[in-house]
Order: sequence, then structure tokens, then C-alpha cells
Amino acid sequence: MELITQFINDVGNFIFIPAIFLILMLVLKRPLAEAIQSAMKVGIGFIALSMVVSFMVEKMEPAIRGLAERTGSSLDAIDVGGAATAVMGFGSSMGAIIIPLCVGLNILLLVLKFTDCVNVDVFNLHQNASMGAIVAAFSGNFWYGVITCALFHVIALIGADLGAKQNQEYFNLPEGVSISHPVANTYLFFAYPFNWLFNRIPGIRNINLTPESIQKRFGILGDSTMVGFIIGCALGLIGYGWESPYQTIISSLQLGMYMAAIMLLLPKMTSIMMEGLVPFSNAVKKRLVKKFPDREITVGMDTALIIGDPAVISTSLLLIPVIVALAIFLPGNRVMPMGDLSQFVFFVACMVPVFKGNIFRAWITSVVMFGGGLYISTWMTPATNEVFQKFGANANPNILYTSLNPSANPFTGLFAWASEHGLWLYAILGIIIFGLGYLINKKYRHQNVDVA
Repeated sequence: MELITQFINDVGNFIFIPAIFLILMLVLKRPLAEAIQSAMKVGIGFIALSMVVSFMVEKMEPAIRGLAERTGSSLDAIDVGGAATAVMGFGSSMGAIIIPLCVGLNILLLVLKFTDCVNVDVFNLHQNASMGAIVAAFSGNFWYGVITCALFHVIALIGADLGAKQNQEYFNLPEGVSISHPVANTYLFFAYPFNWLFNRIPGIRNINLTPESIQKRFGILGDSTMVGFIIGCALGLIGYGWESPYQTIISSLQLGMYMAAIMLLLPKMTSIMMEGLVPFSNAVKKRLVKKFPDREITVGMDTALIIGDPAVISTSLLLIPVIVALAIFLPGNRVMPMGDLSQFVFFVACMVPVFKGNIFRAWITSVVMFGGGLYISTWMTPATNEVFQKFGANANPNILYTSLNPSANPFTGLFAWASEHGLWLYAILGIIIFGLGYLINKKYRHQNVDVA
């Protein structure tokens, strides 16, 4: 299994996921030419998205670093980002078992009618593996890590079922496609109580900043590209030094244009992947409707399908400088956010439909969740560093490594806390998680959930 996980990590999701799609299309008896074209578009979509996200990181990093340096930050734990923790997760002892564990669990839960999601987003199982490895290192118990991996996968599948209809309608996803991204579905669960709370706070409940309402109120200034331009300029003016005001203004204007380009390009890159998904979705629907006439089976996919939405991008861009500032000024925090800042679009995407595109609500919720997550990541830093030093790529023994994904994840903290108390607390958590899944199965699946 170590060879398989190493191979998946080496080839990357832009080859591995299309290969799975090609095989599934052929299993569904689609023409070879159609199967190849669909798989190629999915792979090209992944590459296009990666290029735009990498471009965003490259252009934003100087301003973010400048902000940290000018505030005299002495944070000693470096957020290495999702790409680095993917290598760590698949390379760890959990990585060797994660695929058969989660695939087997998914099949079992499908047979038991606990879930209607068939997860094909195998690449992002590195998040489960990383979380399990961190909890195992924290507790010194390998089996606590395995249980963590399994329960986190159950949580992802529950989230896929819970958000399926909302995501399909809000993001115009093909019918039969759900989002099974483990970390994105983590924050989906927290969106519901926050939305309930917002609806009961006078004044706050009337704030509705959606891309549509902003554009309607501010005209051209509310256009998504103009929003990106304004955010980019503001970040540059805050982050770049003022030793040369002329250069700062020029660089800030350039950063604004870069962010405007991202606001325009990300949706277009997502649409490429969607073109490949539509034939697959139609084939799956046709076959599964015959086989399971009483169920609405969905195919669980990566959040990459939905990060091009203007509300998702705006929330993420507004979140970045705030999280950096919180990291610097929160007492007791050791984590310098860096590698995962560009990944916020993936983390917050599933929350946005719950708030019906309200950027204000999504942003406030994200600030609270990720601001609090800095303390979880700080708590998990010794364990994360231990795992990364053993299994990370090119680990430097003089650097203290941590991450936001998954070290800052609320479930990482929850399972680490459970490991301090033993199997009895894991059993209680398992009962609660499966009970929640059962409740969603019976009451909320395949309909829009409105907890207002």
C-alpha cells in the first residue's frame, strides 16, 4: 500500500483523478472517445486551477510577508501548506492504510444505506492520513490515529450528503455530484449554527452582502473583478513597506490587477472541469437510477469544482490579511500562517451556500473558525512537527513545522482531546457522529437545509 500512496502523491490529482474518471466512464459503458475527452477536461481543469492558485500565492506572498515583518512577528511555527502535508500524510504510517480503510468504509456505509455518496476524491484522503498521523503522534497510540482517520471520513461523507442539494443548486453543479472534501465539509457543519445565530442578532441579520447585492448597490465598483482589485490594492498598501511610497503605490496597483484577474479566471478554470463532469454525471445518474430507484446516489468530488464562485473568492481574499493579523496579535499563538493562506478558497467554499452567498456571514464565521484554529494548530505543533520531520519532503531539523490543514481543524483538536481520555470517549464521539449521520439521512438528505 505504501507504493500505491506514493504513486498517487507522485502523479498528482490532475493525473490520478482523471484516470479514475476514465475507468469509471468505461465501467458505465460510455464510448471510449467520450470517456477520454471527459477525463482529459477534468485533468486540464485541475491543472488550470492549480496554475491560477499558484499565481495568487506568488503575487500575494510578498505583501503577506511584509505585513508580518513590519509588525515584529516572532512566531516560530511555520504553516507549510496543504501540498507539503499531502506528502507527509501519504508518506506516514496512516498513508499506507488510508485508501483501503476509507474505500472499504465507504462501501460498507453505502450498503447499509447510511450514505448516498460514492467518494472518488481519493487524493484528498491525505487530509485524513495527516490528521490520523498527528493524533497518533500526539497520543503515542497508532490505533487512535486509525480511528481518527475512519471517523473523519464518516464526517466527510455525512457532509457530502448534507450539502449535496445546496451545492448543486447554488453552484449549478451537475445533478448527482456532491462535495466530499474532508476539510471543506468540516466547516460546512459549523456554518449552520452560525447562520442560526446571525438570524437572531438585530442589525446583523439584515446585512446581506452577496456579489449580486454589492454589484446592484455599487454598480461597476461591485463587479467581482473590481472587488478583487480593491482588495488587492488594500492588501498591498498595508503589506508593502513605505520606504519608497512611489514603488508601494505601483506595486499595490499591480497586486490589485492580479487579484482582479484571479476573480475573473478562477470561474473560467472551474468551467473547464465542469465540462468534463457533465457526461460523467449523466452516465452515473442513468445507471444508478436503474440500480437504486429509491436512492439519489452522488459522486463525491473535490472542492475545486466550486472555488470559482465570486462569494467564495471574496470571502477568502478578505480572510487572508485578518488571519495574518490575528496570528501576530493573538496572545499565545505560535503559528505563522503561510502555506495554507491560498487554500482558504477550498476550506470556506461549502459554507457559502448555507449563507446564500452572504460574504459578510461567511467571512465572520471564517474569522472565528480559523482564528480559533490558530490555537488548535499551536497545540498540535509538536505532534505535527514530529510527523513532518519523519515523513515530510526535505524537512529541516532546525525548522518547527505546523499547518492550518489539518492541524487547525476543530476535529483534529477534538480527536486529540479524545485520545487523552481513552477509547470510551472515542466511542461516545462515534455514537454522536453516526447519530448525526442517521438524523441527516432520515430528515434532511436531498433537500435544502434551513436552520433559520
